[in-house]
Amino acid sequence: MHPSCRTLRPPRGSPVGARVLDYDDAMTSSTPSGERAPDPRPARTRAAIFAAARELSAGDGEVTVNALAKRAGVSRAAFYSHFTGLDDLMGAMLQEMFDAAWERGRTNGAAGYTIVQHVQHGYAMMAAYIERHHAFLRGALDWKSSHRTYMILTGTMAALHVEALKRMPDRLPPRPGIEALARSLTGGELVHADHWLVATEEAARAGEELDATELLEVMLATAPSWYVGLGPDEPIPAAELLASARTYGEDAADQY
Repeated sequence: MHPSCRTLRPPRGSPVGARVLDYDDAMTSSTPSGERAPDPRPARTRAAIFAAARELSAGDGEVTVNALAKRAGVSRAAFYSHFTGLDDLMGAMLQEMFDAAWERGRTNGAAGYTIVQHVQHGYAMMAAYIERHHAFLRGALDWKSSHRTYMILTGTMAALHVEALKRMPDRLPPRPGIEALARSLTGGELVHADHWLVATEEAARAGEELDATELLEVMLATAPSWYVGLGPDEPIPAAELLASARTYGEDAADQY
């Protein structure tokens, strides 16, 4: 796994739903009486860059640091004060998605969700993430360093699958083991995501609003039934799950 992926894993021993604190958490922490409050400008710059990446459209052309900085209203120097490049930005964006998924897991766990329901919502959050960031992700396919980006994405998704698989020991097949299963699940998920991004490119360029319901349905239909809890003849609640994931993203203050 690429070193950039390691920070995307939850800390060892963390309970389900544990959230990895990031820069913005530190910026919003309470300040002891008598001490100077942290400068809010770095957090605002970082938030503006994330927003610029989310708001990219097919009409913006090539995804570059210059284009993102211009849309965010910041300088190249300000961008590089937070990220070493586009790959680093991708890793940070995925970290927020990862954190949001863990927070969603904590909320669902408190509501009594089963492990397969957790898994279904995990797929839905990934589909919602792809739907929302499709222009940025589609641009990533053309980066010179896209293999590193792909490895960051792979590492993030595999880490989520590993944590889910650990929580269903009675459902696992006897082989090949959790890590290998997680990689296989991730590979299938990414193949469908790549296909969806390419297949929707013309619609995106035409300014159409994209809907990843079909992507989520394919992901759930092709995942092992023992993992997602859906038999081959059962209806797949893709639209309902995706709607819930989108709503969660709004409720979580645009975290991912």
